[in-house]
Amino acid sequence: MKRRSFIMIQLVLVLWLMGSSLVQAAEPIKLSLTAGPIGAAWYSLGSGFVKVIQTYCPDMAITLESGAAVKNVRVIAQNPNVIGFTNLDLAYNAINGEAEFDKKLPLQALMAGHPSQVYIITTEDTGINKIEDLRGKSVSIGPPASGAETSARMVLNAHGITYNDIKPKRLSTQETCDSLRDKLIVAGFIFSGTPVPSLMELSVTHKIKIIPIKPEMVKKIQEQYPYVYKDIIPAGTYKGQSASIDTIDWDTYLMANSVLPIDVGYKIVKALLEHNQELVAAHPTGTFWTLGKTSQKMMIPRHPGAEKYLREQGKLN
Repeated sequence: MKRRSFIMIQLVLVLWLMGSSLVQAAEPIKLSLTAGPIGAAWYSLGSGFVKVIQTYCPDMAITLESGAAVKNVRVIAQNPNVIGFTNLDLAYNAINGEAEFDKKLPLQALMAGHPSQVYIITTEDTGINKIEDLRGKSVSIGPPASGAETSARMVLNAHGITYNDIKPKRLSTQETCDSLRDKLIVAGFIFSGTPVPSLMELSVTHKIKIIPIKPEMVKKIQEQYPYVYKDIIPAGTYKGQSASIDTIDWDTYLMANSVLPIDVGYKIVKALLEHNQELVAAHPTGTFWTLGKTSQKMMIPRHPGAEKYLREQGKLN
């Protein structure tokens, strides 16, 4: 009798341990996606990415965080459970330990997507009509370590203007639009996919003006930065915008730490590419996050989870 009771106790203990292990195994993988500042396209698009991953990757629990292009690169490199947006130039520099990065960072690309465009924004009542008019004025150059700040420095330098020639303000996309509304600045740089949600809101109440980048300046910038493309902001994108605006852009990438497990990367890429219309619903730039775009040749290494999915689709040898 005692022996039978002892065996029963052991059996119960084994079953309890097995159940405990199953509960632990069922706990979701905790991730976060670092996007852009609130009010920017990256943040709106990021909400769509997070929703798709939550819906179609039930073994993952993911949250959305606000961020900025350079900041995102550093955060992803330091945290294996973080994925996020950055631009091709920054990803390339970080992986190779060049420019603002003093060492190589462990990053790989999950997906390639939409181009982010450079906006130089003002309102009709400021008297700002060209980039040269920014001298001596209060100008938002974007948050530190952001794509806006990178583009501001790039464009201003091409025009022979340094930060010493303006009164720089380090404001987010939303703060830039709010400060234009409150007349705290006369202009601001925004680096974002189109349309920019907070700029659309501003155009409803104020007559906005987008300053073009002249073709000769685009060419000058491209000579120094070969990944930059000439682009336009189409007429009618914002209320009162009757003409298209010449600008520049470069691509956005979804990046991961190189130690992100292959199966996790695979499931993320699969979910996002197979439910693209839900990304489009979050922001129009979702149209660029496609199998065709992601399977194009890259200047930076792909995550092996992405490679696995692309091979299944016959897009990689």
